[in-house]
Amino acid sequence: MSSINLVSPKNEELEKEQKRLRIAKIAAFAAMFLVVITAVLIFVINLTLPLNSIKNEEAATLSNIATVHKKLVQYYLIEDRTNNLANVILQRKDIPGIVDALLNTVPSELSVSSMQVDAKSVSFIVSGGSLISMNKFIDDLTVLSTQKKIIKNVVMQNLSLDVRSGNYSVSIQAEVE
Repeated sequence: MSSINLVSPKNEELEKEQKRLRIAKIAAFAAMFLVVITAVLIFVINLTLPLNSIKNEEAATLSNIATVHKKLVQYYLIEDRTNNLANVILQRKDIPGIVDALLNTVPSELSVSSMQVDAKSVSFIVSGGSLISMNKFIDDLTVLSTQKKIIKNVVMQNLSLDVRSGNYSVSIQAEVE
């Protein structure tokens, strides 16, 4: 009885082939199922989110960003210009105030013949008939230069007398504070 083989070797091979065939069928069915699900998902995505509308929204967003960027650049440019102008205004000297202060020191008996103003100095010629008024004017300028609020120093360049008119003239150069 032990020599009787009830299972034939052909049946074992047949069962192995059938088992492989079943596994191949299941794998084919699973692959087909994945392809069908992927196709259905892509179809649904295309229906709900069409690519043309996404491209149109992208183009609209990019154009909005471009206009906002242009406005932002203009804003930064204007802000930079105003900051630079504010710095220039803060650093420049108050020339009208300086000229007014210097003209207020001129006594009524004297007159200013000429005046030149630049960034660092003021030159002017004052003339009149009285040396006392000239002396008072020079004293007042000296006081201004010692205060160092308006002018730093005063240099008298020339003092002259016009014999015909009897007027004295003094040429003064002052360094602006």
